[in-house]
Amino acid sequence: MTDSAGPASKELLRKQYRRLRRELPPGAPLAAGVSLAAHALAAMPDLVPPGSTVAAYLSAGAEPGTAPLLAGLHLRRYDVVVPVCQPDRTLLWCRWSPGIPLVPGMFPSVPEPAGPRVTAADLPGLSLVLVPALAVDRAGVRMGKGGGYYDRFLSELRASGNAAPAVGVVYDHEFAPAGRWQADVFDQPMDAVLTPSAWTGLPQHPVYS
Repeated sequence: MTDSAGPASKELLRKQYRRLRRELPPGAPLAAGVSLAAHALAAMPDLVPPGSTVAAYLSAGAEPGTAPLLAGLHLRRYDVVVPVCQPDRTLLWCRWSPGIPLVPGMFPSVPEPAGPRVTAADLPGLSLVLVPALAVDRAGVRMGKGGGYYDRFLSELRASGNAAPAVGVVYDHEFAPAGRWQADVFDQPMDAVLTPSAWTGLPQHPVYS
């Protein structure tokens, strides 16, 4: 990572974070996933009551594993939905449960469940959004993969009046100091960050600590 005191090139850092993920040992995603689940499932009952809808996602490749968390959410009676990417860079949602069949999606490396697709407007109980990221800084600025899917989704969700907190999910080394990269005008802030070490509410949103 850069040692510069000022913001670094977002695209350069994106490449570096991608490289670091490629260099992780094979067991890292699952090990991270077990720890992520433990911290999230301990924090969530005080923030999101069981029965609420949680927008999660099915991890792929070297992303921190989400399988243990999804299983834990289902066991605790949360209504779990996961995203389905659309050609116009928007997201639809599909309900997830253990054993649901997966089908090829728009991106071959990203699994998608079979089943009806719905919009966020069809999910009035949506109370929390777990957001994949390459990195998140301590000001809540998320670095995604560059497609803009989640920024569009969160912008529309918040414009509709749904203030469901957004939680960036990353490895510990991807939770960066504030100001490491320049925020873009369309970046949607994270309310908390989930890493294998902790669930961390960000300073502007301490209720989510």
